[in-house]
Amino acid sequence: MRQIVAFSLQRRPLVILLFFTFIVVGLVAFTKLNIEAYPDPVPPQVVIITQNPGQSAEEIERYVSIPVEVAMAGLPNLASVRSTSLFGLSDVRVQFNFNYTYDQALQQVLNRLGQLQGLPEGAAADQPAEPDRRDPALPPHRPPGYSLADLKTLQEWVLDRTFKRVPGVVDVTSFGGLTKSYNVVVNLPRMAAMGLALPEVIKAVRAGNATVGAGTIRIGPQAAVVQGIGLIRGMDDLRNVVISAEGGVPVLLSDIATIEIGNQPRLGIAGQEQDDDVVLATVLMRRGEQTLPTIHGVQAEVARINAGGVLPPG
Repeated sequence: MRQIVAFSLQRRPLVILLFFTFIVVGLVAFTKLNIEAYPDPVPPQVVIITQNPGQSAEEIERYVSIPVEVAMAGLPNLASVRSTSLFGLSDVRVQFNFNYTYDQALQQVLNRLGQLQGLPEGAAADQPAEPDRRDPALPPHRPPGYSLADLKTLQEWVLDRTFKRVPGVVDVTSFGGLTKSYNVVVNLPRMAAMGLALPEVIKAVRAGNATVGAGTIRIGPQAAVVQGIGLIRGMDDLRNVVISAEGGVPVLLSDIATIEIGNQPRLGIAGQEQDDDVVLATVLMRRGEQTLPTIHGVQAEVARINAGGVLPPG
């Protein structure tokens, strides 16, 4: 210790220089240090969400959750498989040990899902998702003159896509609001009088919202593309969908049904302070990303949106 003190006293300029160098290097390292708001000490977990509307929880368990669990059994480094079955929804969580990174675990699950067969018709398994990792939340805002359906539309078609472009963001989850829908209210006596059944009407509406390609027609050295455009863009297009034909006269959807604008059934609601019905969203950060750069990117995007040009006035 005496030798260190003596060395420091003999070479004071060098010691002072090293001291200030240490301070500068420490400050630079501190500004670049990633401060993890939500440390993740658990091994990788992959979540498989499967939807099949109309099936009860028991049917979801028997025909969806159990087949997915069986398909996941035997994966390398697998620790556990747990599932939750609800009405129309299956949630299977596949837990691995620390020998796998999240990307390796995700690839293993994707390989098994690609071989999975025998799910009920209409069952749609979403791409495996990582557990929610929630970071900056967008404050709910309901300006005057906009309905909940308008705000929900802006959220899903504008804001969600905008924030997903921020580096480090994996998804945006929305809460509250009303999801706009076009409701076809069928007149059953009139439909029966025309000899139609409800499945025929549903099939015709689906077919009326499709674009069909018919190849090309060659006209000398040129070729013209033939295409039948049937996309529904509004209420009038929906009313003019052809259901059938009687004696060469087409039967339109408006002849047997009333078309009106409505909302999908609500499964939840969000509120803030005195307003019991608002629209809000939470930005989810990708697993393994740095927290501070992601938050700063989201904040910069919020500032750009509020500056104007992205959302309607107000």
